[in-house]
Amino acid sequence: MISKGIVTVTAAAISCIAISASIANASEITLLYVGALRSSMTELIPTFEKSSGHTVKAEAGAAGAMVARIQKGEVVDVGIVTTAQIATLVTQGKIVSGTQVSIARVGMGIAMRKGAPKTDISSVEAFKRTLLAAKSIGHTDPASGASSAIYAGQMLARLDIAAELKPKIKLFASNALLYEAVANGDVELGFGQITEILAERRVDLVGPLPAPVQNISQFSAGVPANAKEPAAGKAFISFLTSPPAAAAMKAKGFEPH
Repeated sequence: MISKGIVTVTAAAISCIAISASIANASEITLLYVGALRSSMTELIPTFEKSSGHTVKAEAGAAGAMVARIQKGEVVDVGIVTTAQIATLVTQGKIVSGTQVSIARVGMGIAMRKGAPKTDISSVEAFKRTLLAAKSIGHTDPASGASSAIYAGQMLARLDIAAELKPKIKLFASNALLYEAVANGDVELGFGQITEILAERRVDLVGPLPAPVQNISQFSAGVPANAKEPAAGKAFISFLTSPPAAAAMKAKGFEPH
């Protein structure tokens, strides 16, 4: 007959072994991702770490800059950039084919100083009238590699009022500097991705761009060919496509995958 004391000790020993095994299997995941996802990742990464035992060393930035780092061979376990950029990286052999997964999509919007009367951008004609009436218009410098900045520059240049708008346009080295200028009243209208505008407490989202001039950015994740922790990287990507993660991203302004 086995005594109760022995059973208790045995159960405790098994528990300790399980915890030790979990710690032994834990990995540090290196993540590079686009800045548009920053508000979501701030919430999702701690949740993943708590549930998986893994840790995530993450860095956000412009999509172009993240792609360049992966192309140069930086050791990364998960990369999240635009779907088109992931496809290019797969073609180049920088992302392992078959690991790419669609994560979320988001559109462009207009930001104004917090509390300022919201202007009308509900149609293309209203949008153009608002741009013409604005004293200043800002967006991040396309040279930064940010997909929103590249699109904003191209879209404004295509409008039939481009000549009138050109003197008003101000470029900024980063989204942080852009939204600071909008918050301070130095820029009346700022272009950015909706999730980034919603995450900036000092500005208000006027609304999304009208459908005919809207640009939807689709983001995907993939595991680089030189990943040190590919299994843990795949686990993180799988977590990002789970219903709870999708709900968290939707609350931040994304349309989940």
